[in-house]
Amino acid sequence: MNRTPLLGLSTTALRVGATRGLVDFRNSLQKAGDVTYYIIGAAGFTAGMVFLRDQPVPELGISTASIVFPNALAIMMLFVATYGLATLVTTEREDGTVLRLSILPGGVTAYAWGQTVRTFLELVFTFALFTVLAVFLVPNLTTEGVGGVAAAVGFLLLGVLATLPLGFVIGCVFSNPRSVGGWGFLVIGALVAASGVIVPLGDSPLWVQIIGQLLPLYWLGLGLRSALLPEAFAAAEIGESWRTLESIGVLGIWAVAGIVLAPMLLQRVVRRESFAQLAQRREKALQRV
Repeated sequence: MNRTPLLGLSTTALRVGATRGLVDFRNSLQKAGDVTYYIIGAAGFTAGMVFLRDQPVPELGISTASIVFPNALAIMMLFVATYGLATLVTTEREDGTVLRLSILPGGVTAYAWGQTVRTFLELVFTFALFTVLAVFLVPNLTTEGVGGVAAAVGFLLLGVLATLPLGFVIGCVFSNPRSVGGWGFLVIGALVAASGVIVPLGDSPLWVQIIGQLLPLYWLGLGLRSALLPEAFAAAEIGESWRTLESIGVLGIWAVAGIVLAPMLLQRVVRRESFAQLAQRREKALQRV
């Protein structure tokens, strides 16, 4: 089997996974429920920007919406790449999709790569809706020009790979989407609270700062703020610095960890399952209905 030089991933797994992810995303665009979900999510974040657009920050010469915008992008990234992915993985574990796909060419690695591609496309689509609406309805939302936008796009691309591991972990820890909707949602909320995208991390207790700086969401939010906010705003950050190199480094570590560990974690989960267990879960699901 041919292998790429990158991390020993097989070209078959990458090709099959990428095709599967593209097809899955294209199919989701043909479902009214999925498209409505994308639109409502983008509209909800945009409504927040519109509400804050007329609240200026005199000392910085920008609106509150401009300050919130990079954090909103980071939160949107987390919910799509982590909560959304975890929900999808547990759903497809429960209905047997993961188990069936594991015996096809590429196996679990192709499945993991396919979900990565699908999630990336979902994020591109959602961000496109959000940014077009927000920029159109909120004047001067970004102040750092083309260079700032390019840097933000770079951080978003790295952030996709950095936050996906959390989605796979949650999707493997919880056995069904109902658990993700309950306990999983609380986990996501805790990650948001500890990552400085709601309240500046420097204003939190030291132990929260330590935990927050271990998480990819903090560094993604910091990177986006450094790209989209004036330099003076760095005074509100830990160390009064954007720490750009540290942001790239930590996000890179999480990204590599996800590429390596996600297929391994899924493979371990699949090994513990069987078609007999799948039949039992279906029977229980029918009884709940």
